[in-house]
Amino acid sequence: MIRAIIGTVSVLAGFAVLEQSVDASTGLAGSCKATQAYALLQPGQPLEVRATPTPEGVVIGSIATRDMSREVSTSNVTLIGSQAGWARIALGGADYTAVDGKPKVGWVPADALAVSSKLDGDVTMFTKPGLLGAPIGQIKGEDFQFRVLGCRGEWLQVINAEKGNVWIDRWCAKEEGCRG
Repeated sequence: MIRAIIGTVSVLAGFAVLEQSVDASTGLAGSCKATQAYALLQPGQPLEVRATPTPEGVVIGSIATRDMSREVSTSNVTLIGSQAGWARIALGGADYTAVDGKPKVGWVPADALAVSSKLDGDVTMFTKPGLLGAPIGQIKGEDFQFRVLGCRGEWLQVINAEKGNVWIDRWCAKEEGCRG
């Protein structure tokens, strides 16, 4: 009987820890399935890529726009993980310049990345990623841009003024959209 009680308490404690650890913008490094997002870039202000997920991390490169005619330009990046508000990206795109000339992986502030809901089909929003998340709504044919907060598995944690902080299961990594 005591073993059953201890086992039940252990399982419930495990769920409590898991329940509290699903915010990708805080805590230890999370990994996600490699996915596309786009960096939001302003002319003359390169986005520094760092070796570690801190503002003090060594700068190993930068992403800068070549289009000086727009107020904000975009550059596609591959998101491969997140930690404490930072996004781990694979480097080497046309807009990336490495300090030592070698493509690598690096860290940028996660909210410098964005995705949109401009795609065919519905985007479902969830409270949490995976089996513990409950659907809280759908985006049907509406065009929203979301800032990225983090990732976990095949899910993105995103935020915008209208929908708030949610997890989504589908997204578009092109500013112009992915419809048709």
